[in-house]
Amino acid sequence: MAERWTPVDPSQFQHRVIGRVRSHEVDRQGIVNNAVYLYWLEDARVEYFRALGLPIEQQTFITKHRFVVARIEIDYRMAAQFDEEYEILTRIAYVGKTSLGFEQMVRRASDQVLLAHARTVMVHLNPATHRPERIQDAYRALIRQYEGERVRMEQG
Repeated sequence: MAERWTPVDPSQFQHRVIGRVRSHEVDRQGIVNNAVYLYWLEDARVEYFRALGLPIEQQTFITKHRFVVARIEIDYRMAAQFDEEYEILTRIAYVGKTSLGFEQMVRRASDQVLLAHARTVMVHLNPATHRPERIQDAYRALIRQYEGERVRMEQG
């Protein structure tokens, strides 16, 4: 059985995105399909980068800010249902030499019940070589400014 982890206190998250479960996101059981959560988490990470101050446009993650998902772990705690409002809390927990460690929580907006909790590792790639590349000091500064002392900065 996979290891379960305890989510961080929600007060540690600066970033929140609100959404509503749409009809095409539920399956025949009337609940949100597991794969849909991955799309929600991706959307929230993009909005997180926007909140950091990165300009989000067509080439943002192709040639300018090349961060790709290398690993994602998700624990599903409770099913969301059609037309429920949800919120996604997103933070960067650590900055490594070439990677960012995201933590995200999906909660039902009406009562903050935890629906899912995820950890994602994103790697910074060189756009020309497609090889991992050191995360630039400018990114580190933006993240530190946004997250404050809550983010662990590894040497690199």
